[in-house]
Amino acid sequence: MPTFARSKLLIENMCITYRPRVSFSFSGPNPQNAYKKLLKIIVDDIKIPQQNIQEKFFKWDRSGAAETFTAAWEVVKDFDKFSYMFLEITMDGTVKPSKEFGKEGSVSITMQGIIRTEYPQDTLWERSFLYEIFRSFYHKLLYEDKVKQYVSDCRDWMLFIQNEMKSFFNILQKS
Repeated sequence: MPTFARSKLLIENMCITYRPRVSFSFSGPNPQNAYKKLLKIIVDDIKIPQQNIQEKFFKWDRSGAAETFTAAWEVVKDFDKFSYMFLEITMDGTVKPSKEFGKEGSVSITMQGIIRTEYPQDTLWERSFLYEIFRSFYHKLLYEDKVKQYVSDCRDWMLFIQNEMKSFFNILQKS
């Protein structure tokens, strides 16, 4: 669980550095089902507790001929005392009635993952030069490999979500 220090040293590592956002889209039948499927993957497959998923925004506009929906989540997965994964996910879509499928439209999903490492600096000892030397030594020699593994896990989970959603969309097209 992330620590809530008044002051802290924050180190962020992007899960995917060359293109930090993973985006994918789908057009076809019942794109609104992607909302529940995405949350199911996060909770059941990646094992993130429901209380660590914060829905930051949700809007479903049914005023026009085509319904539009938008949602945004912040997902936190704790690794250890110092580090956690912070995943931002947004979903935008449109749905309209269809004689063939009941409903059809499109949805696009974007994800960005960050590994955050926080070292509290509340006490006089934690702000001292000597502590900073020990912390730097610990981080460089011992902890940096853990952070690299966390970044790799985060990248794998983002790609897993992408592949599971693409697979789900292929199932939707066949039904």
